[in-house]
Amino acid sequence: MYMAEKQMAWEKQSDDRQWKTPEGDDPRTLYQMLMTSVGRFGNLNCFGYIPGKGMDRVHLTYNEFGELSTSIGKQLNAVGVSKGDRVALILNNSVEWAALSYGANAIGAAYTAMYTHQHPEEWAYILNDSAPSLIAIQDSATLDKLVKTMPKEAAGWPAAGVLLIGDEPANELPPEGVAVHAWSEFVSAGRVAGDFETADDPFALNTLIYTSGTTGNPKGVMLSNWNTLSNILCVQSTFTIYVGDKNAAFLPWAHSFGSTFDLHWMIRSGVHINLISDLTRIADECQEIKPAVLIAVPRVWSKFYDRVNSQFESATGLKKVFVGKAQKSAAKRIKKAGVECDAVAPNGFFDKLWDKLVWSKVRARFGGNIRFCMSGAAALSPDVAAFIQMVGFNCYEGYGLTETSPLVSANGWAGPGMSKLNTVGRVANGVNVIIDTDAWDDPARPDEGEIIVQGPNVMMGYWNNEEATAEVIMEPGKFRTGDLGKLTSDGFLCITGRVKSQFKLENGKYVSPAPLEENVKLSQYVEGAVLDGRNMVKTYLIVHPNMHALKAGLTAANVKFPNDDAEICKDQNVKNWLLAELKTNNMVAPAWKGYEIAGSIILDHEEWTTDNDLLTPSMKVKLRNLLTKHEDAINNL
Repeated sequence: MYMAEKQMAWEKQSDDRQWKTPEGDDPRTLYQMLMTSVGRFGNLNCFGYIPGKGMDRVHLTYNEFGELSTSIGKQLNAVGVSKGDRVALILNNSVEWAALSYGANAIGAAYTAMYTHQHPEEWAYILNDSAPSLIAIQDSATLDKLVKTMPKEAAGWPAAGVLLIGDEPANELPPEGVAVHAWSEFVSAGRVAGDFETADDPFALNTLIYTSGTTGNPKGVMLSNWNTLSNILCVQSTFTIYVGDKNAAFLPWAHSFGSTFDLHWMIRSGVHINLISDLTRIADECQEIKPAVLIAVPRVWSKFYDRVNSQFESATGLKKVFVGKAQKSAAKRIKKAGVECDAVAPNGFFDKLWDKLVWSKVRARFGGNIRFCMSGAAALSPDVAAFIQMVGFNCYEGYGLTETSPLVSANGWAGPGMSKLNTVGRVANGVNVIIDTDAWDDPARPDEGEIIVQGPNVMMGYWNNEEATAEVIMEPGKFRTGDLGKLTSDGFLCITGRVKSQFKLENGKYVSPAPLEENVKLSQYVEGAVLDGRNMVKTYLIVHPNMHALKAGLTAANVKFPNDDAEICKDQNVKNWLLAELKTNNMVAPAWKGYEIAGSIILDHEEWTTDNDLLTPSMKVKLRNLLTKHEDAINNL
């Protein structure tokens, strides 16, 4: 067993190393990386998970998980999955998901992962496009949906068949001739199966990740072993993550941010990965797990911010006094330290007292042991980031795309005190960022342009789509992101919007909606928000309100409103009140310029979900669908 109390797993990579190819003892594949970790951390816990409702958490060591992954690789090979093939996963995060991804990688096959809550039509499209040799299915209910969508002939199904997770038999069977493997039998057979030739090509396809498809059919992003590994190696031991630390993993591994950082990076670092079994109870399970590491998306942090601040605002008596003292004390301490994003430990009797009375209780909601947090996949509000720092968490925002494996830049990795709010940090080791100002024609923002990324993390291209690849790959390893940004004089990257999401008002002014929408979503009354106004005199907001909070706010303000949620959202007095609230508290300088402030608001009482096709599986708003839904209201503004 590797004894590493408060030790990092690896030395930090040299700033001047080359990143074109693996060197020295670098792993060449994800499976090799796993087996190196097995060799170093063998008897330490690798995974913790709850097998069923009401059951205790079960743990697997690195040795046990390594043996499971190898057995899966053997059996994949035995049933006909070969080097260069694809294995499709329609699974929730699980030990099975992880073992299949590493087992496929071991034999030189790639995995392509989908979300269990995707529309079956999307599954069918991805399966037809990627042509896998085998599909792993979450359960019989998921298989039922797939059978109804897939071809009725065996020739339209993977040659090696279907792997059904769990022991529950299938209800709807695939066509005759398509094998259905049970997980337990598959694993047992793999343990006695013959050995295979371990793959060793760092530039072979590792995973095929399909983009969300906000503007059409999803595209398959081809990432090699080295794409992903270079991303992991460049940040190894740059953050305070120690061998044996626990994390709470809930980001979907079907997304590049989740798989690269909440799975592969954790295994490289010798972390004990604990799967969250119920996404509605993240904080509750964190209290049981007591994680030191938490990687999340802005939606999680914003909800945390809203919940805590709402309780602070409703505090009375001594509690209100304590909250005020704690906020002032923390703000003073952080200002004196002169750092952003990095947590600053309390110092002095009263500072420690207020921290114990207030902030320690807030930290306890996530188990009381968090040392390192990362936010990615979307913009994090600076207000939320500053609040998390005040709570006492190191929380670093990063930037990347699926096409860049995903990391391009991040706060925190360059060391303590080397982070800045309103930026996504310094560019990662081995990665180069170019700002193409010729791609942007706003004279008011001459230092902004399209972000071009060059490095070992840039994708191989889009699967079966040379035309789309040619649009973004300027040359091998050089990628047009479609994001707008700028570099500060001291090397920090700022994201200012998307090239395609920018819109121009009638007065010729350009608006970047994404960061402004994040400000609006900080309101307790807002669950979702979209800002638009292309070719119009003023911008407008489409908001999905938090109906409970909205009703409470209207009642407190003595604004009368109907009983029905749909009618509330149509009521002009309600809309006027909420718009005024947002103008006063959320649409304010310096983030907002006068011409960006919304002149009108549309309220949507229906939740935006993947089921009603208003959100992608990665929780991004499908703008086209939302605008179409409210087309009449927009035309009447």
